Amino acid sequence: MSHKEEITVRFHSEANKNDSDAFSVPVNLLYQHRQAYLSRIADLSEKQIEKILPFPVKDGSWGCVLKLNSQGRIRLETMSGEIRGSALVVFVTTKAGHHQVADMIIDRPVSDGIITIPRGLTEFEIQALKKQFKILGAPTKQNWRDKPKDRPQELPGGRFETPNDRNAVLDPISTAAPARRRGSPDLDLPNLPSPSRPQD
Repeated sequence: MSHKEEITVRFHSEANKNDSDAFSVPVNLLYQHRQAYLSRIADLSEKQIEKILPFPVKDGSWGCVLKLNSQGRIRLETMSGEIRGSALVVFVTTKAGHHQVADMIIDRPVSDGIITIPRGLTEFEIQALKKQFKILGAPTKQNWRDKPKDRPQELPGGRFETPNDRNAVLDPISTAAPARRRGSPDLDLPNLPSPSRPQD
């Protein structure tokens, strides 16, 4: 096991009993109560698992829905179409040990990339799965790079607010036009104090 992997999950399909020992190995199936020959090479592994959804089972063990990535989905679709009626057996390995979890009959082609371990997983194995894979349906954290940029506020006249507009402190100046003196074209502006002359 890699130091990064909390758990390995390997699916082995049923092989021909006439195959040599180099390609197949005899195994007693837990739930079908028969002996079968399995391919020594796993058809699917934890490397094709994208997300999980654990669920408790009445017998006290755990099951788990596995969503496969694109590579796993294609492999599962191809395999399930070729060996219909055969067994698919899952083995799990953690630092606590290695064991056969469940055996399932492939009764139809599976094209959605979803495969379910119906039972047989321990609480420890579920915790290891949760550490290693994302939970199916759980909200994902949005990367700050993916967040939409803040749209500036639109100001009258179709102009957008700028940082200068946002931070400016406006004086309460009236926008009304200055009044004119009667009979004079000059604007009625307030008298400004004349500058004081420096004293000698």
